[in-house]
Amino acid sequence: MFHPATLLLIWAGCALLLPRYSLSALAPATALALVAALAYATARTATLLRRARWLLLSIAVLFAIATPGLLAPPPLDRMGITVDGLVQAGEHLTRLLILLATLAILHEHLGSRGLVAGLHWLLAPLFPWPGLRERIVVRLMLVIDFVEDGVGGWKVWLGDADIGPASLALEVRPARWFDWAALLCVTGGVVAL
Repeated sequence: MFHPATLLLIWAGCALLLPRYSLSALAPATALALVAALAYATARTATLLRRARWLLLSIAVLFAIATPGLLAPPPLDRMGITVDGLVQAGEHLTRLLILLATLAILHEHLGSRGLVAGLHWLLAPLFPWPGLRERIVVRLMLVIDFVEDGVGGWKVWLGDADIGPASLALEVRPARWFDWAALLCVTGGVVAL
């Protein structure tokens, strides 16, 4: 099994490559990613999509209306929607949906602690600033625990109540040779493209 940091970097490498593809290539990939995510991580995918619904709607509206180009056929032309805007909205929406779906799969596979352990390993270059990596990871763990528990909703965040855990534990393991090989392949692939 790969180190969580390796899987996070593979995911990030794929995310960096998404802008290279057009809507015709992204549409089937989006459908495949959503089907896989809904089959493997149904609850996480539904939660991510529900939480991102306003962002998705904003992207669709802003790109469809604010992108200059050839006006769309009636009745869309009366709203200022352009064909170029619809294409760009589709491209950006499909990219975001692919990222959300694959992130849900990754989160389901690694769990919250695995994601944080991978981030902890990736933040190793921050060693010149003592304790910074640990502070980032602890804060992230607290936020993830709070959001996943859903205790009281966002209004509790504004209160003065001390609702955090007394201690946190994180299992960190070293990367193995195949992790380094995968990291080199991903880095080389992203740089080459």
